[in-house]
Amino acid sequence: MDILVPAALAFGLIIPIILLLYFMRPKRQERVVGSTLLWQQALQNLQASQPWQRLRITPLLLLQLLAAIFIVLVLARPAIFTSSPLSGDTIVILQASASMQATDVAPNRFAAAKATISNFINDLGPGDRISLITMARTPEVLIAESQDKGQLQAALQRASVTNQDADLEQALSLAASLAEGHANAQVVVVGDGHVIVPDQLLVLPFPVRYLPIGTSAPNAALLALSSRNLNGDLIALAQVANYSPTPRSIPVELYADGRLVNVQTATLAPGATGSLQWGPLPQSTRLLHARLVSQDAMTVDHDAWSVVGGSIHGHVLLVTNGNKFLETALRLQPDVDLFETTPAKYVNTNLYDLTIFDGFVPPRLPSGSLFFINPPAGSYIFGKSGADIRISHIGAGSDNLNMLSNVDLSSIHVLRDSHQLTPVSWEQTIISAPESPLLLAGQNNNRRVAVLGFDLHDSDLPLQPAFPILISNMINWFLPQPVAGNGQVVAGLPVTVQTWPGADQVTITSPDGHRTVVGPPFPVEPYSRTDQTGVYQVTQRVRGQTLQGAFTVNLFDPGQSRLAPAQALPIVHSTLFASSNNTVTHQLREIWPWIAALLLLVLCAEWWLFSRSYRQAAPARQSAHQFRLSRSMNGRRAPASLAANMQYQLQESFRVAKKRLAKVTKRTRSKLTR
Repeated sequence: MDILVPAALAFGLIIPIILLLYFMRPKRQERVVGSTLLWQQALQNLQASQPWQRLRITPLLLLQLLAAIFIVLVLARPAIFTSSPLSGDTIVILQASASMQATDVAPNRFAAAKATISNFINDLGPGDRISLITMARTPEVLIAESQDKGQLQAALQRASVTNQDADLEQALSLAASLAEGHANAQVVVVGDGHVIVPDQLLVLPFPVRYLPIGTSAPNAALLALSSRNLNGDLIALAQVANYSPTPRSIPVELYADGRLVNVQTATLAPGATGSLQWGPLPQSTRLLHARLVSQDAMTVDHDAWSVVGGSIHGHVLLVTNGNKFLETALRLQPDVDLFETTPAKYVNTNLYDLTIFDGFVPPRLPSGSLFFINPPAGSYIFGKSGADIRISHIGAGSDNLNMLSNVDLSSIHVLRDSHQLTPVSWEQTIISAPESPLLLAGQNNNRRVAVLGFDLHDSDLPLQPAFPILISNMINWFLPQPVAGNGQVVAGLPVTVQTWPGADQVTITSPDGHRTVVGPPFPVEPYSRTDQTGVYQVTQRVRGQTLQGAFTVNLFDPGQSRLAPAQALPIVHSTLFASSNNTVTHQLREIWPWIAALLLLVLCAEWWLFSRSYRQAAPARQSAHQFRLSRSMNGRRAPASLAANMQYQLQESFRVAKKRLAKVTKRTRSKLTR
C-alpha cells in the first residue's frame, strides 16, 4: 500500500494533543453527600484539579484516538496498486459459437470465458474503458466504451451461447468501428478460436490478443444425414466423425418418424470419418432422426434430423389422353401425389393443388395452380394462343423462377411445330425461340400458371436428361417446399419460407414450441430464429385447408466439433494473451473511502457513549437542583431522600453559624468604636 499525500501525516500531531488534554483536564464532579464524613472523598477529588495527573484509559479516550488516526489516514489518501491485464480502451470479443458449449472446462467454456471477462471488469482502472462484443455468425455489441462496472457486468450477463459458427472477420470489422479515433485501443478475443477461416490473414491497425479457453477433449459428431431412393428402396445415410486422439467405436441410433429402426456402430481411427446406411425404410417415412450414443464434452452435434423428400405433399391431377413421358416424370417427384383422368371424364372438383391439362382446356378452370401443355388454338385464356408455326431453334429466356436450373437446352434437337404464344404482363418467357415464346410462367391473383406451347411428342425433349430436371424444377415452383433444396438450414442463418399460392397465413413453430406468424404480410419476411437445432414445423392455411411442412437445423460443422482450442487466430501479428509483453499494467485503487466510512462509525460510537454517560450523571445534578429550588417564604419542604435531608441539615448549620458569627462581629466593632 502506498500513500498519495505523505505530507498529510503531519496531522498526526493531533494524537499527542488529545493525550495532553486528558492529562491536564480537571476531574471535578458535583456530589450530593449526606454527612460531613463524606467530605474527605470530596477533598480527594479536588486533588484531581492538579495540572498533571495519571492518565486514565477510558472508552471515550480510545474512540477519540482511533478517530484521530482515521482522520489522518483519510487526509493522507492511502491507495493500493493492483495488477490488471487491461488498460486504456479495450474491446473484448466473447466467442459465442457452438463449441463454447463444451463442458471440458467447468461448467462450460462459455461460462468460464464470461468469468474471465468479469474479472477484467472488476480490475478496471479509473481511466480505462471496455467495449463488449459477442462473436457468432452475426456479431453483436453488448455495450460500448463504458467505465461503469455495474453496466458492464449487466451487459456481460446478457450474453448467451449459440449453435452457430463464429465470424471473426465481421467481429473485428465491428471492433474497428468502435476503435476508430482511439490511439491506444486494443482487442482481446476470449474463446477457443474455432472461427470461420477467412480467405487470407487479417491485417488490423490495432493489437489483437487471443485468450484460449478449453482443452483437447475428445468428441464424436454427426456430419450429414440424408435419404435417397435406390432401386425403389428408401435408404438412409449418415456420416460420422471421430475427433479423438484414439480409435473409437461409436454406436448410432436411427429413428424413422419417431420409431427406432436400428443401431449401427461406426469404428473409426483418430480423426477419421465414416458412413452408415440403413434400409430399406418404409416408403411412407417423412422424418429421420439420427443420434450418437456417446459421452463427450459437447452433445449438440450428436443429433441430426432430415426430411424425407418434400415435407409437404401436393395433390396433382393430370388430365390427358395419354402421355407416358409426363406421367413417368411426375411419378418420380417425391412430394407429389399423382392422380390421372381423361378430358372426357374430367370434373372440376377444386380438390387439387396443381392441375395439368395436356392438349385440353376446360370451359371453367379449377382453383389452384395450372399447367397447360399444347393448349388448343384460341383456347388459352391467360395469353393468346394462335396458329402453329415452325420453330428453327430454341434458347433460354429470363429465368427468374429458376426453372432452367441444371437444364441443358442444347440437347433438344427435334421440335416440329408450336403454337404462337403472346405473353401477358404478369408472365415471363422461360424458353424462347425466334418465332415465339415456348414456355411462359407467372403468378396472377395468387395463382401460379405456366403454359408449354408444343406437344411433347413432337420433340425429343422427353428423351433428354433435361426433361425430368425441368419437370422437377417446375413442380418445385408450383408446389414450393418451405425451404428450397433438401430442407436443411444452417444454424443462425435467416430463412425465407416459400409459401404456396393462395396461402393467407403462415406460422413457424420452433423446436421449443415457440410459434411465430411470418405471414401476412406477403411475401413473408425472413425468419431469423434458427439458432436451435431440431425440426421447425411450417403451417400454411391455403384456401381453407391446412398444410403442414417442415425444415431442419443441424450443426454439421467440423470446425465446431473439433474441440481442441486453436493455437492462434488468423490475424497478422496477433499474440497469445498469456505471452504478451504488455499483459500486466498497474491500476490505482484508493482505499480512503473505506477508512472514511469506518471513521463515521467511530464518531457515531463516541457520540453514543458520551450521551449515555451524560444521561446517567444527569439525575444526580437534577436532584440537587430541585432541592435548591424547594425553598419557600415560610419554611422548607422535606427533601425526597435521606442523603438530601442530611445535606439540608448541614447547610442549615452553616447558615446559623454564619448568622451568629455576623452578630458577634457586629458587636465587637461597636465596642471598639466606643
